Amino acid sequence: MAKRGPKRDLDRELRYWELLSLGLGTVEACRRVGVARKTGYRWRAELGGVIAKKPDSSGRYLSLFERQRLASLTAQGVGVRAIAARLGRSPSTVSRELSRNSRQWDSRYEPIVAHMRAHEQGRRPKAGKIESSPWLTTLIQSRLDKRWSPEQIHLYLRRHHGDQPDRQVCVETIYQSLYRPS
Repeated sequence: MAKRGPKRDLDRELRYWELLSLGLGTVEACRRVGVARKTGYRWRAELGGVIAKKPDSSGRYLSLFERQRLASLTAQGVGVRAIAARLGRSPSTVSRELSRNSRQWDSRYEPIVAHMRAHEQGRRPKAGKIESSPWLTTLIQSRLDKRWSPEQIHLYLRRHHGDQPDRQVCVETIYQSLYRPS
């Protein structure tokens, strides 16, 4: 079996991300946590240059950082309950994540693939309120053609159809329907 390199020190990596979020540069953050500058640049590149935030343990979904920590602890042979305690999550959450996203042929958990898969599955296939109502679509489009603003359309609907919730949309919904790719 090929050597995979040193184990990932996720506590040190978390401290690095905390320092970046406080405004320190990569070089200084790397110096303070005791890693090479190249390591800091690699960590940033792995997340697409975005500064990772410490996960909120009360959050509903696992973050990429939590998934990376899960992979590291699993590779070290740590049990599900111990991993759950370290992540501040329920053991059932950890167990479901591992069973849902581990490779079948070698039971290896890959955090980035799992995170991408979770992101894709989390998308809502449901059509929006405007798209699912021909009446709303026609009315809003006709008002936009007359150069009404979304605020004016919202107020018109509220004034003339205030007793019909299916004919009400907020300003943000109108803006989203304008800018959402079809």
